Amino acid sequence: MPSNQPATTVARPLSMMKKLSPFVYYYEPSEAAVLPEPAHSGVPRLILMASWMDARELHIAKYITQYQAIFPSSAILLVKFATKELASTTVANRTVQPAVVYIQSRIESGFLSVSPMQPEILVHLFSNGGSTTMRILYENFLSQMGHTFPLHAAVYDSCPGLYAFLPSYNAFIIGFQKGFLRFIAAPFVTALIVCLWIWHRPLRMLSGEDFLARNSRIHNDPTLVKQTNRSYIYGKADIMVDWRHVETHIKQAAAKGFVTRQELFEHSPHVSHMRTNGERYWKIFMETWRKATG
Repeated sequence: MPSNQPATTVARPLSMMKKLSPFVYYYEPSEAAVLPEPAHSGVPRLILMASWMDARELHIAKYITQYQAIFPSSAILLVKFATKELASTTVANRTVQPAVVYIQSRIESGFLSVSPMQPEILVHLFSNGGSTTMRILYENFLSQMGHTFPLHAAVYDSCPGLYAFLPSYNAFIIGFQKGFLRFIAAPFVTALIVCLWIWHRPLRMLSGEDFLARNSRIHNDPTLVKQTNRSYIYGKADIMVDWRHVETHIKQAAAKGFVTRQELFEHSPHVSHMRTNGERYWKIFMETWRKATG
């Protein structure tokens, strides 16, 4: 069946954005699309999308185009997450660094405020990849810039998760094509997950805190994370992030003083809630921002 999209759009799904690095892109609307004040109030100045691990650009673009449709005057910053970021903290920091520089430059230019009275940024993070990206942004802003990441609202899609054998196995094995290749890879992936379990459980005194536990802890640290409110979108059919881990995080967030909203999608798989019920999904997204700005 022929595609209705132009060939250039299919070949370069993120062609509407400018590339800062292989993993960081930004979009800034033309002056004609920017609404003057006070009509601009109540609209995020910046939408930050922290994508899931190894997300395809064709899938990412579906969210970018929806942001543009809902908030045409907002700038958009995309930070992609690749499996290689799990190799070391140094690699992960280097990958996220262009996003830190971009946001700080927008603060220095006056486009964003360091300490706004109302949030100017809407963060949309996906899965454990997006959780890791935002955790690094929170940590690096304080260590490098001397101030916390600016006040914002957030939508958590399919996250954050904690370490468990089956979700971890499913997250790694999905990178292999179904059939013979996955059959061959299965024992190696199993061995990897077992080794990680040994390293982060019986040998935790040596390994320290695993990255998923660190993500979960940092996202609920009010000294690093300044949010007006957050919404969790998650599902029981998710085989990569256990819905019970998400609900545990919601309870811990509320206990730390974060304003939370939880939206359970019964039947949609991992990061597929928009595809399952797009109308409900984007209503949650927009209502999260409206609550943040009163």
